[in-house]
Amino acid sequence: MQQEINIKVVAQDRAKDNDFKQLFLEMYPRLVRYAVSLLGDGNEARDIVGDVFEKAWNQFSSLQMETRRSWLYASVRNACLNWLKHQQVEQTNVEALIEATRYDMSTRYEEHERLLQQAEQIARKLKEPTCTILRLCYFEHLTYQQAADRLGISPNTVKKHISKALAILRERMKHTNIENRRKNHE
Repeated sequence: MQQEINIKVVAQDRAKDNDFKQLFLEMYPRLVRYAVSLLGDGNEARDIVGDVFEKAWNQFSSLQMETRRSWLYASVRNACLNWLKHQQVEQTNVEALIEATRYDMSTRYEEHERLLQQAEQIARKLKEPTCTILRLCYFEHLTYQQAADRLGISPNTVKKHISKALAILRERMKHTNIENRRKNHE
């Protein structure tokens, strides 16, 4: 009896391997072209499609045969959109860094350093998991998807925590700067 069950399991695993291999060989080039059309970056497109296929492999048994292809396309599209959103956030951060550098050149270096340290202190005091998510996305430069995968949460949850963290940072920095100006004028 146990041997029959083992034989059935091995046969099912082989069938899954063959089905997945066929799907991969057929869809990988198509999905890479699709991702390149969305991103304009071949290397990133291949990485995203590879990640989607890894997820497909892990969920292959639960994916219905009729919807696997559409699931792959939707997953690649969503992963590309997440990557583009993350690039937009990074571009905003780069612009802020450029502006901070300009500011640094026209003002005292010490003041700039003080503000950076103040922001880091505020960030470290954020509640979990907001603090960890902020660290993963801004200090370790993970995408929202990568941070979500690492923490076992959805990318939308990551996005909400980042928005919350940035709002707290802005508010506390503004509040602290107002207090410092008052002290300097007294």
